[in-house]
Amino acid sequence: MNDKQTESDAADVLGAAIEMTAAMAAEEDVLALMGKGLALCTRVLDCERGLLIAEESDGYRLLECTGSADTNTSYSTTAVRLVKEKGVPLLISDTIGSEELGTRESISRHDIRSVLCARLDVGLGEQVYLYLDSQTDRHPFSQADLQKFRTLSDLMANLVRKSDLLAERQATIEELRSQIEDKQFDDLVFASDTVRRCLEVVRQGAGTDVPVLLIGETGTGKEKLARLVHKLSRRAESPFVAVNCGAIPANLIESHLFGHEKGAFTGAVATRKGYFEEADGGTLFLDEVGELPLQAQAHFLRVLQEGEIMRVGSTKTISVDVRVVAATNVDLEKAVDEKAFRQDLYYRLNVLPIRVPPVRERGEDALLISRFFLKHYADLYGSGGVRLSREAEKSILACDWPGNVREIQNRIQRAVITSGGGTIGPEQLGLNDRTPTHTSLRDAREALDREMIAHALSRAPGNLTQAAQILDIDRKSLRILLEKYGIDPKAG
Repeated sequence: MNDKQTESDAADVLGAAIEMTAAMAAEEDVLALMGKGLALCTRVLDCERGLLIAEESDGYRLLECTGSADTNTSYSTTAVRLVKEKGVPLLISDTIGSEELGTRESISRHDIRSVLCARLDVGLGEQVYLYLDSQTDRHPFSQADLQKFRTLSDLMANLVRKSDLLAERQATIEELRSQIEDKQFDDLVFASDTVRRCLEVVRQGAGTDVPVLLIGETGTGKEKLARLVHKLSRRAESPFVAVNCGAIPANLIESHLFGHEKGAFTGAVATRKGYFEEADGGTLFLDEVGELPLQAQAHFLRVLQEGEIMRVGSTKTISVDVRVVAATNVDLEKAVDEKAFRQDLYYRLNVLPIRVPPVRERGEDALLISRFFLKHYADLYGSGGVRLSREAEKSILACDWPGNVREIQNRIQRAVITSGGGTIGPEQLGLNDRTPTHTSLRDAREALDREMIAHALSRAPGNLTQAAQILDIDRKSLRILLEKYGIDPKAG
């Protein structure tokens, strides 16, 4: 074959590939999509008949046909069987001279001269074959035709697989969107655009396997978002393991995460799997990841890079397939600057950062959340007549909720228990000294911010870290508030 012929064939295949991609991309029905690919293959390879054949337990079933074929068309099941056995596309240039096909009745009865056949790995739960044949008065298929056939059949299978995956993903997104429109996903309650934007990033990233880093204050619901990432991922049926890194003693953290061998240290009376092994195939949620000691960070980095862990006391590596969702309420960039957190690990974790907004940035969500927990605990404790007074609702909206959703939940639970089934006022919520006397909600929130910051600074003079802990926020958030309100931390 000369160079010009080779260039012509390459141009033909490229043009056909572009045409196939365009034609199939516009189709939503999988069978119709495959039919368009079949018609294009039949035309490009200049053959008389094209078939899509599905393998069933008791034989074969014709899915689609084109050219001179119809639903009563006979074809060479031997060719299909050979493709199944050999696992590669089949070319029979001349069936008459073929040992496998030359004596077959279907070949002679239908005057079949050449056959091309390939299995399409389309992931539809059954084996599907692409079959083309050409009769005696047409040209026989060549090796060049086989190369075109391979290219087009592989492209066709890939387009079908991606179309099916996109359809599944879209169905998942639509299901989530319908739940979000009701302002509630499980007990994630919201109406604000800030949460909606956060969930949009969650949806976009859930279908991948990249690490997710949830950044937000304590009590904002980071674990619920981690579970949502898991639920929307391909790992949804596999384990979800949640670990609070800050709650594990530093000398035991590696044993808990990576496991240990019997006798590895005093008290290791038996071999124990770590959280990474328990989450194998699924998702591992590491809350307060900034609390990991540096040595554990190094081993954690190895898992992200190599997909391997090593139990404490062992020299053998174990492969694990784990999607990591980490969460932090501290400034990891600052921790990197202070050499308290590894920079390379930070970059590995920070592939998909998602900022989880605090309640004070969520508008009227505080009241929606309060009503949700009110109903939940009223049902739980049999307090059917309990309700929030108008003054209580005003107090809820005026409060900045430094403890976020968790604080709302705790205050509502306590109020339902102590209310006796009646009306809950600001005093039952512990908000009676926060009843708004300002002309606007913004003024009330600013006044409360200033009051609480001043109180924290008076308790921890000159120590912003301790003041931030009193407010249950991180140091960076406190600095932002100080700058926002023009408060001098050294004054008073």
